[in-house]
Amino acid sequence: MAKLVYVAGPLFSQAERSFLELIVDTLARASSFDPVADFFLPHRDGGELGKGMKRKDIFELDLQQVDSATIVVGLLDGQDVDSGTSIELGYAHAKGKKIFGLLTDFRAYHNTADAEPHRPNLMVWGVCEEGNTLFGNLVSLAEAFAEYVKGIQLKGPEV
Repeated sequence: MAKLVYVAGPLFSQAERSFLELIVDTLARASSFDPVADFFLPHRDGGELGKGMKRKDIFELDLQQVDSATIVVGLLDGQDVDSGTSIELGYAHAKGKKIFGLLTDFRAYHNTADAEPHRPNLMVWGVCEEGNTLFGNLVSLAEAFAEYVKGIQLKGPEV
């Protein structure tokens, strides 16, 4: 089933998965979307390696979900942006999807005189509309997400 929003991010620890689920819940509340019906969260809605599905099937499912989504949200925390997340964001950008990034990792802003983060790398920054859809906290992401969603609901879905 196609979802409106694809949520990308590292999902290799309980903490990462819990934060991704919090992102979905927060964005759903802010936009009046259904957190299950409207959001695709790979570890919740797709398959996991070693738990039945084949690697190729998981890959194809994730691509199908990015293809059908209108919006992609990426969690960009960590020493570097997760490689799978980077691929998902690049693919979404190539498909013309609206992309929002969340970078709460204080190392992105540490020891700089300016407010612009020095991470993520320039390619990830670029797919986040040159930093214009890159947010440093969940509250500001949720506000921007809700505002964007309200705009597309008034205009109708982008095709």
